[in-house]
Amino acid sequence: MIIKTRNLLVATATLLLPAVMLLPACDDDSNPNTTSSSSGTTSTSSSGTGGSGTGICLLNNCTEDAHCDGCADGRTTCLVEENRCVACDPNTGQGCPDGYECSSFGICVPAGLDCPTDGEGNPTVTCTANSDCLACSPMHQVCDTTTGKCQACTETNTQHCLQSDICLDGKCSPKCPQSCAVDNDCAQCGGPGNEAHACFAHKCAECSDTWPCEASTGMECVNGVCTPPCGLPGPEAGTCVGDEDCTFCGDPNEVWTCKIPVNGGNHGTCMPPAEGCEDLGTNVAVLPPPYDAYTNLCSNDGNCSGIGIQYNVGQAIRDMIGSSEVMGITIHDANILYAMPICAEVQITETIDCGICVPCEEDADCQPIDIDPLIVDLFASDPLAMIAGALLIDMLWGNNEDHDLNFFCQPVAAGYGACIPCGNPLQPCGTGGGGGGTGTCDHDVCTIGTALNGTCGPCASTVCTADAFCCDAQNGSWDQLCIDQADSLCGNICSGGGGCAHGPCTTGDALVASCSPCVGAICANDPFCCNQSGGSWDQYCVDAVATTTECSTENCGGGSTCVHSPCVAGGMLTPGCDGGDCVTNVCNNDAFCCDTEWDSICVSAAESETACSCP
Repeated sequence: MIIKTRNLLVATATLLLPAVMLLPACDDDSNPNTTSSSSGTTSTSSSGTGGSGTGICLLNNCTEDAHCDGCADGRTTCLVEENRCVACDPNTGQGCPDGYECSSFGICVPAGLDCPTDGEGNPTVTCTANSDCLACSPMHQVCDTTTGKCQACTETNTQHCLQSDICLDGKCSPKCPQSCAVDNDCAQCGGPGNEAHACFAHKCAECSDTWPCEASTGMECVNGVCTPPCGLPGPEAGTCVGDEDCTFCGDPNEVWTCKIPVNGGNHGTCMPPAEGCEDLGTNVAVLPPPYDAYTNLCSNDGNCSGIGIQYNVGQAIRDMIGSSEVMGITIHDANILYAMPICAEVQITETIDCGICVPCEEDADCQPIDIDPLIVDLFASDPLAMIAGALLIDMLWGNNEDHDLNFFCQPVAAGYGACIPCGNPLQPCGTGGGGGGTGTCDHDVCTIGTALNGTCGPCASTVCTADAFCCDAQNGSWDQLCIDQADSLCGNICSGGGGCAHGPCTTGDALVASCSPCVGAICANDPFCCNQSGGSWDQYCVDAVATTTECSTENCGGGSTCVHSPCVAGGMLTPGCDGGDCVTNVCNNDAFCCDTEWDSICVSAAESETACSCP
């Protein structure tokens, strides 16, 4: 059932490929350099100055003249600084026949033809044919005869769009946008059976809170990918209360069991069916395919240097585009070493731990694969390898600078995971950011507004780590998706839960790691204490307070009952929990601090409140 690793890369971009891999020629009704412009054919220049014979046209995404060989309108030269195919030199005006002049965009247009625009750069020309738009900018050279407007494209004419684009409202728009706000933004992303129609953390993916995994599969949405869970649902893998919780752990061909500590308790750890470390790799695999093919015991990361699997990028690309060739050129295997550089601890009994080389412990361990250096191998020994590579990149990545296959760490057991493709492998997963950010703290986490900063409070830090868009002052904002993530990651903080309804010295519902450093440290060691789906803050969690360094300020024997000090950010506090008037006075002025979260704004209020005695 771990099939959802998708054999490590299943197609997510089949719909990106046109049925015919050569771009259709421009449908121009007046350009003097065009001898043929029928749809679906390749035009050549009447002057005989064609390209190399490759027949491709990367009209607005070229890097060399060969990329313009199949373009119509005589646009067989690449203006490299603008990545556009042109027919004449816009700097010198040279290259057009008598009666024509070179426009500032490198196109031969009838002398005197111009394209007036409004204040926003939109043409004010009323057109009846494409020739009326010839003097306009490259993104306004197609005539929509129903509206009489010069625009970038129509449903039947997308010659100016990249192959990774669709025509939307007369503009060339990426099928998979770099950033999404709602699931509908991703409606065209991915291919049949491998759709990426969900918007997860502002990236198109397989699933999200509003586009969940099919319930019958038992999958949970992790980083935008429907993933078989190892252990109880939650942020940490491997926590269990019964063997059925361990069904999807490690290698799906092995039966893992839930082992409860002998000293009691109602939660345990999923462990492989091994009696000793010598069983790992011989009788028992602890990683899913294809990583199960290589098991290396270790005592430190140094033992894992050079360890990895042979990953076939060629097969991945063939699966992705749904074809074994580009331009009739075969896509060959291109194998690289995908590293398993981390020595992770695998618990096989309550008293025996083994070290084993694994791909990852966290998402940052999963490195992207850059396709550019592999183009020659993918199209081995073919003289047109670089041309085929350019077309492939245009199809999948358009004009994005990075041509990577991206992965994330799918948890497969307590403490480690396997690197599998993102929900849309052509873009980084919708995670990351480090918890910082460049935003400010001018509103709380439950209010739409400008980008926040990880220093605004524990919940803001958690969301910033999961979705950098929410804390990017230049390109992002704190929108409804960020609020939804705050609710999801911080214990329903915005919908009334808060996740910090009691202190760490009291048993009750599961807390949230962002409640306080004390709670975060305990949950890092025992995820059950913060598991919102099946855990609780039981007596074992309370007992851990006494032995956890981060809980040194807690006094479970009496005094304050606050979940944390009013002088530091954390979960919401309860009026009077400090045994004085500090919390009560702050919350009388700002109810958010006792209803939702004690963030940096509440801390500032406490610092100026005489009853609080903050340093």
